[in-house]
Amino acid sequence: MSIDPHQLVHRVDNGIHAVGFHLDDGGRANQEFVRRFFSTDFLSATADMHILAVDLTGIISLDSSALGPLVQKLRDVQERQGAMALCGVQSPALREIFALTRFDKVFRIFPNQAAAIASLAQTVKTS
Repeated sequence: MSIDPHQLVHRVDNGIHAVGFHLDDGGRANQEFVRRFFSTDFLSATADMHILAVDLTGIISLDSSALGPLVQKLRDVQERQGAMALCGVQSPALREIFALTRFDKVFRIFPNQAAAIASLAQTVKTS
């Protein structure tokens, strides 16, 4: 799959990468694109990013094909002395998945991208 730039949002703020998804008028990301992105392109698209906020705003749910790459990326950034945070875990189904898988204990999770970036910036300053 080639990455659709109309579906993916990437910004860099003082060396901190933030990856998220365009939202429709109802505030939802394209769930099929999200699923395919995480299962096929996430790791290669973020390969050079070692300080990363992944914005899950507008995502209703994720399955194992998305959760596995998130864990792989977390290990990668930790091995590279980087940091990773998630934000926008808002839908009840997504929160439940994170609680059941204990991802809410594994990942640093923030309410929004600004909070995640601010925390990652502090991590960078202290390392």
